[in-house]
Amino acid sequence: MTTAGSRWGVVMSRNSGFSDQVVELDFLYPSEGIHRRWESGYRITSTAATPDQAAFILSIPKRKVMDETQETLRTSAFPSTHVKEKWSKNLYIASICYGRTVC
Repeated sequence: MTTAGSRWGVVMSRNSGFSDQVVELDFLYPSEGIHRRWESGYRITSTAATPDQAAFILSIPKRKVMDETQETLRTSAFPSTHVKEKWSKNLYIASICYGRTVC
């Protein structure tokens, strides 16, 4: 999934390894929806944003993963130090996007 200006681009595939998928779309960061989905076993698999909306695709993998830890971060500057700290804890970047997430 990607954006250019106010246009959205989406690629969909069969046999992608997911058993279910949902979209959380909001004018700001959809924190409540993401946390509710996490509690139901979904994990963020794609992100994109326009100047007006942020979209998060959350999916359930067909194969159960032992450690399902996932975190999000919103910041105005690229978080190099934060990323390096998370790498040392075996957390790796799965998706990144630029867009409006706060008023």
